[in-house]
Amino acid sequence: MGYITTRVIMENTLLTANATLPTYDRSALIPRIVHLGFGAFHRAHQAVYADILASEHGSDWGYTEVNLIGGEQQIADLQQQDLLYTVAEMSADAWTARVVGVVKQALHAGVDGLEAVLAAMCQPQVAIVSLTITEKGYCHSPASGELQLDHPLIAADLHNPHQPKSAAGVVVEALSRRRAAGLPAFTVMSCDNMPENGHVMRNVVCAYARALDEDLAAWIEQNVTFPSTMVDRIVPAVTAETLDKITQLTGCATRPGWPANLSVSG
Repeated sequence: MGYITTRVIMENTLLTANATLPTYDRSALIPRIVHLGFGAFHRAHQAVYADILASEHGSDWGYTEVNLIGGEQQIADLQQQDLLYTVAEMSADAWTARVVGVVKQALHAGVDGLEAVLAAMCQPQVAIVSLTITEKGYCHSPASGELQLDHPLIAADLHNPHQPKSAAGVVVEALSRRRAAGLPAFTVMSCDNMPENGHVMRNVVCAYARALDEDLAAWIEQNVTFPSTMVDRIVPAVTAETLDKITQLTGCATRPGWPANLSVSG
C-alpha cells in the first residue's frame, strides 16, 4: 500500500494514465462505517469495494479507520497523505493500481485518544462497525468460542469499562453510549478469517456486556445484528518488485518503511 497526496494525484500525468482514481466527490462521503483494524486485508478488500460502489453507483458510504493497539505509523501516514492510499492488483496478464478515496477519518486510540474513537462510533450516521483484528483480538477461547473473562484486557476493561482497550470493550462502550443517547445500534460485522465469525463476535460482545450490565446485554441481544462473513482472498507479502511496480504504476516512489498492498486476482 503506497500513500500519495492529492496534489500528486491531480498533477502527475503518469499516475493519471496508469491508476484508477476516485471519480466521485470525496467531500460528499459520509463516514457510515467505522472499521477497527486498518490492516492489509481490509485496505485491499472492504475499502476497495466501498470505493467501487462510490465510483460506479454513487454510494456516499465512507469509512472511519481505527487502530486500537499498534499500527500507529499506519494511521499517521494515512493522515499525512490526505487519507488516500493505493492498491496494486496483479493478475496473470497485467498489473493495475487503484487509488482508494473512501476514507474520511483515521484515528489511533493511543495517539488521538479513545474518546475520539468512541465519538466517531457514536455519530448518528454510523450503521456498521466492522473488524479485522485477527483471532487473538477477540480474547476468546477458539475451542469454545466463548469470551475469556480472565483475559488481561477483558479483566482490565471490566474494572474500568468507560476506558476500554479490548475490541469487545470498545464496541460495548460505544453501544452503551448510543443506547443512553437514544441512538439506534449499529451492526457489528466481523471480517476475520475464523469459522462463524459473526457468532463468535456475538458471544464475545454479549458475554462482556452481561458481565457489566444485564439490561445493556439484553438491549444488545435485541437490537444488534452480528452477520457472519466469508474470507476467501489473501493479500500477499510485499516484495521489492511490488514496490517497484507501484512506483511504475503511480509515478510516486513508496517511502522506505511504508506498507504496500498487493492483491492477486485470477
